Amino acid sequence: MKKFLLSIFFIASSTLINAQMVINDSVILGAGYMNQSFYSLSDGEQANIDNTNWDIALDASGYGATIRINSAIGTELYKYPNGDTSSWSNLDTSGINSWAPVYDSDTSWGLGAFNRGMTSSSMDMGWGVYSIITHHITGDSLFVIKLSNGVFKKLQITSLISGVYNLKHANLDGSNEIISSIDKSNYANKNFGYYNLRTDSALDREPTDTLWDLLFTKYITKLSPSMYYGVTGVMHNAGVKVAEMSGVSDVNSATNYMGQNYETAINTIGYDWKSFNMGTFSYEISDSLCYFIEDKSGQFWRLVLTGFDGSSTGKIIFNKSNISNSQSIGEEKLTFGLYPNPAEDVAHIVFNNSDITYITIQNLFGQVVMVKQVEKIGLIDYPVNLSQYKKGLYIIKVQQGNKIGTERLIIK
Repeated sequence: MKKFLLSIFFIASSTLINAQMVINDSVILGAGYMNQSFYSLSDGEQANIDNTNWDIALDASGYGATIRINSAIGTELYKYPNGDTSSWSNLDTSGINSWAPVYDSDTSWGLGAFNRGMTSSSMDMGWGVYSIITHHITGDSLFVIKLSNGVFKKLQITSLISGVYNLKHANLDGSNEIISSIDKSNYANKNFGYYNLRTDSALDREPTDTLWDLLFTKYITKLSPSMYYGVTGVMHNAGVKVAEMSGVSDVNSATNYMGQNYETAINTIGYDWKSFNMGTFSYEISDSLCYFIEDKSGQFWRLVLTGFDGSSTGKIIFNKSNISNSQSIGEEKLTFGLYPNPAEDVAHIVFNNSDITYITIQNLFGQVVMVKQVEKIGLIDYPVNLSQYKKGLYIIKVQQGNKIGTERLIIK
C-alpha cells in the first residue's frame, strides 16, 4: 500500500513539474508567408500547408453556411450591385472600380465575405436564403471575384442542399462556365472544405477540428473604416478561448490564469504583439505581454511570443507552458470545507471569503470542467450542481489571491 501511495505521489509530482515546464517552439510560414501552420498546444504543429492553392473555403459543419475567401493571397470579392441571379448572362461590370470589396471577419470564423450584406432576417445567409420548409439554401446573389492571378470571374453559390454546395463560375463574358459541387461529408470533423476556382478542384487541407488550437497565418484585418491590410499573426480555433495579459513584469512566470477576461474573438492574439522598428529595420516583440489560452480539451496554457523573422522566412518563435495545475512560489495553503463527500446531486464548498475567490473543478485527466468566480464577502456556503458530471473522482481547487486549497471530491 505504501508503494502504491508513493507511486501516486511521484506521478502527481511529475504532472505538476511538467505542467509548469516552459517549452520553446517555432513555426515557419515560408518566404512571403505562403504557408499556414495548424498548431496544437499539447502536441505541436499538426500541419504546415501551402496557403496559395485555394480561393474559397466552405463551412463543413452540419448546419453552417459560411463561405470565406483567401484574401491573404490577394483574392477580392465583390457582391454584384446591379441585379439578382437573373443577371447571370448579362452581368454589367461597368464601374467595377468603384465597387467596394467585401472581406472575411477576422474575429469570427462564422462570418465570411460571402455572408456580408445579410439582412436582419435569420433566413438570409448573405449569398442565399434558407427555407424552413425544404431546409435548402437557395442562392439569391451574384458575385465577382478577383483571383490571385488577377483574373476576374463571375460566381454564384446556387444552393446548399443536403450538405452539398452547388456553385457555378465563368469568365466575365460568360465563356468557360464551370458547374461544381462540394460535399460536406468529404470534410467530416473539419471546419472547412476548400475550392480552387483556378483549377476547378476541391481540397482537403486542414486537420481534424479537435487536433489544433492555433493557426499561424497571414490574414486581412480592418485598420480603419475604409482600409483593409494584410498582417501575419495568430488566430485560434473555434472553441478555444484566449485572455491577453499586458504589463507583465515576468511573462515566463505568470500563472494567474483564473479570473482573466477570456475572449472568443479568433484574433485575440492577432498580429500586434510585434511592431516594426524603422530605425533598426527589424521587428520588436513586446516583452511584457503574454496570453492565457484554454485549449479544446479545457487545459490552460501560457503563450509568450518571443521572435518574428518577417517575410524572409516567416518564422514565428514562442514559448508555451501548461499551467492548468501550476502553483507559484510563495502561494499559501487555503483551507475550506467540502460536504457531503462522496456526493450525488449537490456538493457544498464552504470558505471564509475576504477577497475574490475562484472555484475550479478538474477531472482526473486534468480537464477543467467548471470555473466560478465568487465576489460576496463573508462565510460562503457555495452549492455545486453535480448532475452534469459523470461519476468518479474530481479535484476541487479554491483560490483567493496567493492562497490556494485543493480537495478531492467523489461523485457517486
